[in-house]
Amino acid sequence: MFKFGKLAVLSFTWTLMSSGAQLAYSADVLSSAGSMTFGADDVLFIGDTKAGMVHAFDFAPDYFNDQADVFLGRPETFEAWTLVKSIDAEIAALLGVHPYDVLINDMVVHGPSQQIFLSVSRGVGPDATPVIVQVNKGSVELADLTQAEHSQVSVGEIADDEKLEFGQSVRDLSITDIDFYNGEIFVAGVGTGDFASKLRRIKYPFDGEVSSSSIEIWHAVHAQFETRAPIISQEIRELNGVPTMIAAYACTPLVRIPLSELNDGARVRGEMIGELGYGNTPIDMISYTDPMDKNDYILVTNTSRSAKRIALDEIAHAEPMPTGVDANFGPAGVSQFPMPTEALHLDMLNPYWSVSIRRNMDDARKMDLVSIPLPFFLDRAPHVVEMNFASAPDKFGFRNFEVLER
Repeated sequence: MFKFGKLAVLSFTWTLMSSGAQLAYSADVLSSAGSMTFGADDVLFIGDTKAGMVHAFDFAPDYFNDQADVFLGRPETFEAWTLVKSIDAEIAALLGVHPYDVLINDMVVHGPSQQIFLSVSRGVGPDATPVIVQVNKGSVELADLTQAEHSQVSVGEIADDEKLEFGQSVRDLSITDIDFYNGEIFVAGVGTGDFASKLRRIKYPFDGEVSSSSIEIWHAVHAQFETRAPIISQEIRELNGVPTMIAAYACTPLVRIPLSELNDGARVRGEMIGELGYGNTPIDMISYTDPMDKNDYILVTNTSRSAKRIALDEIAHAEPMPTGVDANFGPAGVSQFPMPTEALHLDMLNPYWSVSIRRNMDDARKMDLVSIPLPFFLDRAPHVVEMNFASAPDKFGFRNFEVLER
């Protein structure tokens, strides 16, 4: 029978004790863990919908592990790389549960180190434990929140735990996305009242002050003005020199809002400049510069439609879609280019690579963490096409390279 040596036993015991302490601290501080973003000076912001809070964890720079030497794939042949295979099972093993009891809520990259962080629920239902996980050169680890200075702020009034038509909790929509820009966080979500769609702007370091605006939009699919459905994903960019919120709503307007209009107590009408297409919900929005044409774009991933690439210049100059007209089921408005990206979560890793959590192409029960090369956000490997055959023309010279061993 195999026996551990004393040092191995001590190391294993310490690992369990350390993990338990980290889990206990996370559960004490966080009621839930959803949307995340990094701000300046290595601060990780985490949305806590259950408590109606945003938490800030200010890490020392040396906390992060530089991932620059991690192999990402081969961009010349559009071959991505699996960074963590079956990441849901890896997280489950770390947390001591079945993979079905792991829910990955969001993913964010710490830009300077390229280290990946995930917000996770351990278990399901109201008693699920919030956990923050990090990826270190292919290994899944618990993020040690005890190593960071912690502060928090309430986002203001949030709805009681009422249910929507098909049973979704309104409380779960109290924080749908967080962006950091110029010393402030911008927190989208649902509040209270008939004008329930909210944008809160909060200075960091937190001083307890929250500026909250109510957002009204024209929804082309429903052919009506709406004040309750929330922003799902957002990016802040300068358009013609004006800091502007670019927001994708549930079912599925694309809206433009100058930050100057987001004043405390204001009722703001966002300009609908695009419709992403009915029967769908946006997931993530990222902004990037195409390494080939050097133009700036946003990419919106969706639940039941292809991802959409939209040029920032076209967003800046797009005319608002007409209001008071018959339903337009889209896609419509600003020009949208379909992209093949399959992603449950997506973020930029560096200027040439993104990172995605996607279903395993051979076994949809599993989820993988993979790199995806720009500019097409395409991994050729899972697809069978004419040029894969040895006798077919090699139009792009891909067979000058050996296929990467997987």
